[in-house]
Amino acid sequence: MDTRLFTYKLTHDTGFAPNPFGGILTLANCKPLIRKYKKIGQWIAGFTSNDLNKNLKRQDYNTPRLVYLMQVTDKISFEKYWNDEKYDNRKPKNIKSNIIMERIGDNIYKPLKSNALLPNDFEQIENTQHNGGDLKKTDLSGEYILISNKFYYFGDNPLKISYDILPKIPKTQAGHGVEGFKNDNKKKKAFLSYIQSNYKIGIHAKPHNWFKNDKTYKLDPLYVGEK
Repeated sequence: MDTRLFTYKLTHDTGFAPNPFGGILTLANCKPLIRKYKKIGQWIAGFTSNDLNKNLKRQDYNTPRLVYLMQVTDKISFEKYWNDEKYDNRKPKNIKSNIIMERIGDNIYKPLKSNALLPNDFEQIENTQHNGGDLKKTDLSGEYILISNKFYYFGDNPLKISYDILPKIPKTQAGHGVEGFKNDNKKKKAFLSYIQSNYKIGIHAKPHNWFKNDKTYKLDPLYVGEK
């Protein structure tokens, strides 16, 4: 199995892409090249950009921190994501609901025909995150949803990783991401071992950009809280 690790920087962290709720983590929108080409078994690590670091102290502002780490355990089409009833809870139910979890689902593309693939083959349902033709085309160009039941989501309490096990991180936005430990399996194993030995699978904090005063994310079955 291909267990390479790829990294990229997040400019937004709202609980939408990635979506860590409901017992799995999904990457269903944004980052189309990562979703299209990354494989089951590979690891993806999302780090903070300066946009997410803006509230840190000056000396930490330019230091990327780990927002989430996932191992891809499944990869499915948009059509299957919509039609498989086990993912119904990831569809936005009511974007005006007082129940936050009914607003934020990332399963927003309804197929209009069998073997749907092209943007015109889908209807974008009402949602709070991605609206407009360009976003629809970008999302659907990724062709697949990446799913993980082996993930560590740190949200607005991102981890500062020691330099001796820090993977390579792109300086700017990278469509494909970059391979974090190319030709250095020892360092990759040390990084993964550090996360897996010190943190439980699941949600350790809320997203950076979350609903003010809302704490319903703590009711998630995989919420483990801050260490």
